[in-house]
Amino acid sequence: MSAVLTETNLFKPITIGNGIHLSHRIVHAPTSRSRSTNDGENFPTDLMIKYYDSRSKFEYSLIVFESCLVSPRSGLVPFKSGVFTTEQCEALKKITDKIHENKSFVSCQIFSPGRVSNIQLVKDKGLPYLAPSVIYHAEGHKITAEELNYPLKELTINQIHDIQEDYVTAAVNCLTKGGFDLVELHGTSGFLIEQFLSPISNTRNDEYGGNLENRCRFLIEIITKFIDHPQIGSSKFGIRLSAWSIHFGMNYPEDKYPINDTYPPLLFCQYILNHLEDLKKNGKEIAYVSIMEPRVSGSFDQDPDGKSNSSLVKAWSGKLIRAGGYATNYKGDPSILKSNNPNVKITKDGEVEHYSSLKQDINADDRTLIAFARPFTSNPDLVHRLKNNLELDLYERPFFYSHQLEGYLTFGNYVDENLYSNTLQFPIDELKREGISLKSK
Repeated sequence: MSAVLTETNLFKPITIGNGIHLSHRIVHAPTSRSRSTNDGENFPTDLMIKYYDSRSKFEYSLIVFESCLVSPRSGLVPFKSGVFTTEQCEALKKITDKIHENKSFVSCQIFSPGRVSNIQLVKDKGLPYLAPSVIYHAEGHKITAEELNYPLKELTINQIHDIQEDYVTAAVNCLTKGGFDLVELHGTSGFLIEQFLSPISNTRNDEYGGNLENRCRFLIEIITKFIDHPQIGSSKFGIRLSAWSIHFGMNYPEDKYPINDTYPPLLFCQYILNHLEDLKKNGKEIAYVSIMEPRVSGSFDQDPDGKSNSSLVKAWSGKLIRAGGYATNYKGDPSILKSNNPNVKITKDGEVEHYSSLKQDINADDRTLIAFARPFTSNPDLVHRLKNNLELDLYERPFFYSHQLEGYLTFGNYVDENLYSNTLQFPIDELKREGISLKSK
């Protein structure tokens, strides 16, 4: 079987941002696996050092690090690292140093939970439970808030401005203290930025709500602050968007929001991308835009029928990272990795047909990169495997967010095609071990 992916743009070098030269176009997507601490201090752990070290061994790769918390007042959740203190960033630098030792690069995705915060956690810390509007993302969250007598409150204008500054501080921390090469604004998955963008979570009647322009204002003002900041600038950050995520309550009833040219997430994504394109034309091009394919929402596959990112791809002419289902989505059984399907069809020239969407999108232009999440979880040497057309090991979904070593560090590099898997062996107590904080003593 020929290594057909090497004949595509996937293994052509590309440069992003301010001189970040990559040897290929495979990106490790921001994949949170809940291995940070749960002690209220939001530190990365020793498990994470080993994970990112092993997945950055292929030189000149790009890792987009999992989402990190911007500030306590913009929301908190457990098992997430923070980038709001010097100590947190010094701990994260132990990970970025490993990535750099491997001659690879790393971008840090930053976010705020907003209305999806852990209510008990913010209450215990005496923090406000805030969102653009008082609209709970799920009935269970509303019940919890009522039981704790800690209701969701609408952000004031001053609080909005404070949180925007928190984003700036977090980005500067990442770049100057955490050792990150880039920062990525997390604009999807139902977190605070998307809560402002969406009409189902933002019903404000001031300058940050109502029409499309106002709902996009929170994000666009952050983008402006980043570009104007001397320690950030346009070339040091990217942004992730999705028109199709239904994560954390971003469900649009079909009877009210049919999927057409007026579908709200398509409109706000297009608005943001048009703004970024105008900035690019004026010499302020950001490092990249990452968009999620309609095949996925969060860590799950979904039906992409009738959905397309074509208008978004056309709206932005800069570097583009496309993510979602390029090796995992298989209609009929989404748990099957494409290269592992026993019924995979091989054409006369040896092509694996399941990579057709990957090849089509990577070859559509000379500015696209492809991000993978779940396949990297179970294939630390994913770049090597794709380059050599080797079988991929299937991930273990029950361990995605289980906090322990098992299912996170138990996958090894490719060894032999006759092996059922390349699983690494550990003593039981080590398999069940949770990570040790990287906070300096």
